Amino acid sequence: MECYELLERLGEGSFGRVYRGRRRFTGQFVALKCVPRAGKTKEELNSLQREIQILATLDHPNIIKLLDYFETPSDVVLVLEYAQGELFEVLTSDGALPEATVARVALGLTSALTYLHAHRVMHRDLKPQNLLIGAGGVVKLADFGFAREVGRDSILMSSIKGTPLYMAPEMFREERYTPSADVWGLGVLIYELAAGKPPFFAGNLQELLALIVEDSPIIWPTTFSDKLVTFLSKCLVKNPSQRAGWEELLQDPFLFSGA
Repeated sequence: MECYELLERLGEGSFGRVYRGRRRFTGQFVALKCVPRAGKTKEELNSLQREIQILATLDHPNIIKLLDYFETPSDVVLVLEYAQGELFEVLTSDGALPEATVARVALGLTSALTYLHAHRVMHRDLKPQNLLIGAGGVVKLADFGFAREVGRDSILMSSIKGTPLYMAPEMFREERYTPSADVWGLGVLIYELAAGKPPFFAGNLQELLALIVEDSPIIWPTTFSDKLVTFLSKCLVKNPSQRAGWEELLQDPFLFSGA
């Protein structure tokens, strides 16, 4: 820690603590994610190492950058690019975002996820809490704790990871799934940013599962433009084999409507 000065605590959770810090002799502000080893299972520690390994290979303007990592006697510390805000806080405080802003966020996320999948990585936990705001309002995808490298011999996975509101139907059905599950997660996330609430919501997990898995219709708010509905209709397809691929999504007109 001698290379960094801790400033204020930014957050705390079951994973550990996050601080705003300063790299000594440079003045560079960073985020320090301190994860205590005590109380962590072997699986949790292996997951943390996998997160570090994945982040270390990534370099994209819409993905939070891992700058350094090291261990202290008690913690594993990830030194991350410092972001100026959290999209979840904006959504909670201000409600639905203007559609032009949603389009810019969607463009950044679609680009980031296209990059991830080209590098055979699934995020598996897309939600507003994992979107940070960098300099100039650039959206940054963060928290790769559930991310997983996809083997070259198989693109199918079966372990259930993520937050239920944003999980694809095939994950709820405990079927083997592919990176198209992240396409569904993107659709749910963009819908929520534009509407102020997710497309599927229920009082308990069983009801939520039924809404997501069964053939329940999606209600499109009247405030949504035709371009937004068309984009979301390509993502929120319950049959994963019929969802749009990243190449098609990157060319969708909605993404460029916020310029």
